[in-house]
Amino acid sequence: MKSFDFFKSLISNKLFLFTTPLLISSLIFSYYLSIIQKKNYSLKDKLEKEKQNKLHEQKKCEEQRLGRTRAERELRRVVNSYKEDRENKNVERPPDYPPIGFLESCFRERNGTPRQGLIVTKGKALLKLKTSVNPTYSLEGLDQYSHCWLIFIFHENTNTLRSVRSDRPASGVKAKVAPPRLDGIKVGLFSTRTPHRPNPIGLSVAKIDKVVGDTIYLSGIDLIDGTPILDVKPYSVHDSVKGVINPAWVTIPVVPPLDNVIILDVAKKQLQYFVDKKKLKFYDNYDDIETCIIEILTEDIRSVRKRKQDKLIDQKLKQNKDINSSTTTTTTSNTSDNEEDQQEEGPEKHRFSLDILNIRFTVENQIATVFEILEDEVLNSDENIYLPSNIYSNKNTNNSNSNNKNNTNESKITESIENNENN
Repeated sequence: MKSFDFFKSLISNKLFLFTTPLLISSLIFSYYLSIIQKKNYSLKDKLEKEKQNKLHEQKKCEEQRLGRTRAERELRRVVNSYKEDRENKNVERPPDYPPIGFLESCFRERNGTPRQGLIVTKGKALLKLKTSVNPTYSLEGLDQYSHCWLIFIFHENTNTLRSVRSDRPASGVKAKVAPPRLDGIKVGLFSTRTPHRPNPIGLSVAKIDKVVGDTIYLSGIDLIDGTPILDVKPYSVHDSVKGVINPAWVTIPVVPPLDNVIILDVAKKQLQYFVDKKKLKFYDNYDDIETCIIEILTEDIRSVRKRKQDKLIDQKLKQNKDINSSTTTTTTSNTSDNEEDQQEEGPEKHRFSLDILNIRFTVENQIATVFEILEDEVLNSDENIYLPSNIYSNKNTNNSNSNNKNNTNESKITESIENNENN
């Protein structure tokens, strides 16, 4: 009863009724105010940290910019000193650029390799990039282009070899060269695409067949096996220039292409054997490699000296035929001797390598005739002077005699051809 009387007295007290709501509201206000202050302090801390981080990043960027500026100044100094040094007395030199990969090509030698890109559409190659360029990410998006530019080094240039050999120092490149299309006529080297240049750097366009992992599969290639590749750039629509002007010897060359390419039946059977046995590294069907051979020979891969030599032989053969047709009173023994001399003095035999094959042909009256296709004996020899890439490595190296290998290969080819004919 006493406690009830106490509460009753409080309620009846007007001061209590007035101060109690104020006290409760002040407590609630102070509570929310403390929460707001805590959030404010945390926001200030975050802003301060972000400000410090921003200042740190700005300082870092300034240091990097200063570092780049110093490096650019140093590089300009070296390059400028290199420009002013006309007697090549300066030891300093611009930086070297290591290759991003080495091309594995169906062309193992300079002889037979197309002189321009996309001329031989079935010329195939692949480029496996080094892990240092992170090919998984660096090749992303390249497959969306149809063609690409390849920046490379003419690594089999004789001038390049002299520049790295102390026993045979380079004496400088020649200012005038004789392009194959001009048949011996010389022009300035910078008006041509000769590999013999002050800086042996080349530019070639190729078709992108596919991109798988760290490897680019290419076609229409004009580079030999083992070519160091410095860079790969996509071929853009802006790279095609309208209204291009070229000299007449480029559009209408002095040396015309051959009129026809004939592959004899024996050579076709030999080629079919390699396709059926799946021995080739870049070709899995007959039509592609046959087209490649025809496209290569159509462009007349003979050198100026060999073309002139073939012309002299053609003239001699025509003269011999005219003499034989005019002399009708000669004896049979003399005619047989003349026929033997004609056979010995037939058209000169040429060769070029494609994939693992050694292709032999003759050229007579602007017509190339392929008469033999066999596996290149260089790949089976102990001393391979061409040093092909790993794609041509022969795992079966137990036999030491390369001639025996070639003889057995030839016998196997002939036996398989004969068996197919009998069947």
